[in-house]
Amino acid sequence: MTAALQQELTQLHSLVDGPPSSAPEISQRLAKLKVHFAQSGLLFASPDSDRHELALTRSVLEIGAFHALRSGNIKSYLSYDSLLLPFYDNAQLDASPNRPIILGLRLLYWLSEGDLTAFHTMLETLDPEQLQDVFIKLAVDLERWLMEGSYNKVYRARDRVPRPEFGFLLERLMGQVRSQIAATVETSYTSLPLSNAATLLFYKSGETSQLVEFATQRGWELSHSTSTFTFPLSPKPDIAIAAAKFSDPNASAQTLDILQGKGVKKGTPMTRMVGPSLRLAQQLEAVV
Repeated sequence: MTAALQQELTQLHSLVDGPPSSAPEISQRLAKLKVHFAQSGLLFASPDSDRHELALTRSVLEIGAFHALRSGNIKSYLSYDSLLLPFYDNAQLDASPNRPIILGLRLLYWLSEGDLTAFHTMLETLDPEQLQDVFIKLAVDLERWLMEGSYNKVYRARDRVPRPEFGFLLERLMGQVRSQIAATVETSYTSLPLSNAATLLFYKSGETSQLVEFATQRGWELSHSTSTFTFPLSPKPDIAIAAAKFSDPNASAQTLDILQGKGVKKGTPMTRMVGPSLRLAQQLEAVV
């Protein structure tokens, strides 16, 4: 069985290093191997299994995790990632050279999900030496840039991904970044030119269709005659009215009518805060 498994692993490596058209065959081979592993008890790193076969199984599962991300299949990636945990905890096996990659991907996944609690919980389990690994350090740097609001650095990180799998998760992370920026813009303006929106949201000149798709999902309306986005009404209540209702739940309609318009509404004074950011983003775009 060991020789046959080694041969399967060798063939998988050849396919992974081959053209993208090999993806369907890789998926088929991985699916068959998972069934075989489950039937033989290898899938769950049984302590009674042969040590060499466990190491080979771990290598196949690592390829499965990488392949899932290259294919953009998060559900499959999470399945492989969870299956790998008992293999990495198995003291009988030598350390896998791919473990830092898997750890870095998992950290980046938590970031792309916006789950900072899971991200930091995982960080606390790593030793100082692991934190210096290039795959793990990338995720740590990204988290710091997010906290600093240095979204331009997050965007530029796509140009230095250590492996293709990181690129997919970075795109997911940029989706989170764009959503945060868009939420701020929506409460700061009633409308925004398409070109300015593209700059703020880190869309290049040739990515207008992606920008429009993103905007449509958020309910933005595009005027083709003026190339301007109009934002939906803010769901947030006027602050003055909200404060009155909080202090006096039985406040009369007349009182609320008087307060109408005296709170902070969309576009004021946040425009003064976002305006400089927009100009800075335009300058950075010119540098790029």
